[in-house]
Amino acid sequence: MVCKVLLKGICRFYQRFNCIQKKQMSCFMKKIILPFLGLAVLAGCSKTKDPMPKGIDAVFVGSSDNKLYAIHSKTGAKLWEFTAKSAVHSSPALGNGLVILGSSDENVYTLDIQTGAKVWEFASGMRISSAPFYADGTVYAGMGSTSNFTSKLYALNVVNGSKKWEFSADGLNVSSCTVVNGKVYVGGFTNLYALDAQTGKKQWEFVTGTGVDSSPAVADGMVYIGSNDFNVYAVDALTGTKKWQFATGGEVSSSPTVANGTVYVGSFDRKLYALDAKTGTKQWELRTDGPLLSSPVVSKGIVYIGSNDNKLYAVDAKTGAKKWEFWTSNRIQSSPVASDSLVYVGSLDNKLYAVDIQSGAKKWDFQTGGSIYSSPVILNAKGTVYSAGVSGAQQ
Repeated sequence: MVCKVLLKGICRFYQRFNCIQKKQMSCFMKKIILPFLGLAVLAGCSKTKDPMPKGIDAVFVGSSDNKLYAIHSKTGAKLWEFTAKSAVHSSPALGNGLVILGSSDENVYTLDIQTGAKVWEFASGMRISSAPFYADGTVYAGMGSTSNFTSKLYALNVVNGSKKWEFSADGLNVSSCTVVNGKVYVGGFTNLYALDAQTGKKQWEFVTGTGVDSSPAVADGMVYIGSNDFNVYAVDALTGTKKWQFATGGEVSSSPTVANGTVYVGSFDRKLYALDAKTGTKQWELRTDGPLLSSPVVSKGIVYIGSNDNKLYAVDAKTGAKKWEFWTSNRIQSSPVASDSLVYVGSLDNKLYAVDIQSGAKKWDFQTGGSIYSSPVILNAKGTVYSAGVSGAQQ
């Protein structure tokens, strides 16, 4: 989801691999989409296994102005900000009392969740736009660009940032990873990988027709992922065997979200799809007025997704009927996150928006100094984390 302004050389590399012109605007940040990411991606809400601080009502989001913001989730007032050395397109993750993020300055940062003070940083040697993932005392982050066009995923100790292992893959990759049942699932340049979470050893790989910027969603023993070959794939989580694939009319860099037996995913063909999770049969589709790089999130029977037509959509999860739409002043490639009463989304108009989930009316907006590709993450006063569908994690 990053525009051409980020490394023309990378885009020329993509052109070698028959990337079409329209893809250049999203060649680096789709998973924040990309992204994501993603990080990838909670469908609805999920409590972290380790206790999070209580009494905080905050939403965290990164911006192209090199900053990560902590904003009061009910009022829109700034609580604190952290400045990196370059753009923060990575969607943050929360864990162990920390905000975890990657930056285009090639570092992974952890920040005190209450003050924004830096706890540690890890030099990855590559631009990071994918969302980190936190699980069981480990931060999983990376899969960005390096000088020789390889990607790396790092497993880091959450306490001090020391490296546990690294995994390298060929090609530039921006997929965010998902960790489920002791396995790490992440998209590669043309592959979906399953790695042992403790060692980083590859368990299996599944090959698609071209690049995988979508972040994997894992539910009920299946891994779901989109590919730039226009398809959505369902793969057995244990073996990597393909169960089904569904063809769309465009690249699928949006990360799937699974809820109540249905896979929801957007495509560059401007459509949001609802697919049967077991068979891949289409249940419904909704056409928007722009390509969908944002990843959907499902909360209380409603699907929320942003579009390059500048709008945030609220759609009935069962029928695909549009409930409302909310306009911003530029494209939405950030993935939304929904709490009990509000849905939050960033826009390339430099603003983070809080929108009423019932009416679609704006409650507040927060102005940053740059475009927002990062997807927000929320920590409420009860210690519950709400995250966007960019990491692939499910309810």
